[in-house]
Amino acid sequence: MFARMMSWVVGLYERVMPAFWLAMKPQYQWAFGIAIVVVLYLLTGIFRIGGHAGGTTEAQAQPAAGVPNVRVAALKAVLHDATITVRGRTQALHEVDVRAEVEGVVAALHFEKGDRVKTGQVLCEIKLNDRGARASQARALVAQAQKELEVAQELYKEGFRSKTQLAQATASYEAAKAGAATVDIQLANTHIRAPFDGVVDDRYVDIGDYMTVGAKCAMVIAPEPFLAVGTVSEEEVGQIAVGNKASATLVTGQTVEGHVRFVADRADQTTRTFRVEVELPNPDAALRDGVSADIHIPVKRLYAQHISPGILVLDDSGTVGVRTVANGIVRFLPVHIISDGPDGMWIAGLPDHVNVITVGQEFVTTGEHVKTVLEKSGAAL
Repeated sequence: MFARMMSWVVGLYERVMPAFWLAMKPQYQWAFGIAIVVVLYLLTGIFRIGGHAGGTTEAQAQPAAGVPNVRVAALKAVLHDATITVRGRTQALHEVDVRAEVEGVVAALHFEKGDRVKTGQVLCEIKLNDRGARASQARALVAQAQKELEVAQELYKEGFRSKTQLAQATASYEAAKAGAATVDIQLANTHIRAPFDGVVDDRYVDIGDYMTVGAKCAMVIAPEPFLAVGTVSEEEVGQIAVGNKASATLVTGQTVEGHVRFVADRADQTTRTFRVEVELPNPDAALRDGVSADIHIPVKRLYAQHISPGILVLDDSGTVGVRTVANGIVRFLPVHIISDGPDGMWIAGLPDHVNVITVGQEFVTTGEHVKTVLEKSGAAL
């Protein structure tokens, strides 16, 4: 019976399938048959998934039809100092490499790095060599020329010397004094002295070193006043004037109050920025040269609001602003950032009283109707 059934199935298969199919080898017929079944199965799954996805989209569209909720803060404008903040560094106002004015071997040093020195205090001492002897010789020549001048003056009074001879004696005396003064200056210059009160920041020689004219002995820095220097843009420089109050916040966290000492009239040719110097008091010598600092220069007072930077958004054109709510409708308002700090930023350009979206501003658009929830604090912090 099984044989008759198989014979009937084979006969039916040969009558139904086309001739080109029957001409293929059995293994190819099986392979193509399996492939056709798989394709049909996949197509059936796509139609099923598409129908399911359509239902999901439709289900998800239901909540979108509702009015979204956003959280807002009621901001009130207050008077605030608009501040220009410049990244800069500290710098000593007086910083000098003290140099030798005569040559010679270093005989003594009277300081160490870090020592405080007073004006005129000896830093480096150079050996006298024959300068002492030349000074004695010069003084002797002065005494001799003075006696010759006195004799010439007496003889001139008695008529035994002419005016020309008297003038020669006077000139010899003056030349002797000038020579002695020159030697005395060289003698004094063997003691290299501090030009002002300050701190020795570096030492360039040791005892026994030979110093030429112009060689450096030490660097002396005046601890007060100090400077904070930076550069401002072309748009900002016109708002700053000498004498304006300013402050510098060092990278160490220290803040020092001062005033603007200098504003450049000429821009840097490369950066097109202008140098600004702020003078800072430093009575305890706590400031150091070259420390990074943020320089804050208040330039004017205006009405502004204090916000968290996280509520700022950009419109389609890239303008910075905030999203506000008025009568349940979302509006975008551009703002101008006045200052920025660790506790938030100050912005201007908003109405004196405004409700600003603090949560959900990324998910709503201008003109959209929303429901608002007012923050308890009533401020966007």
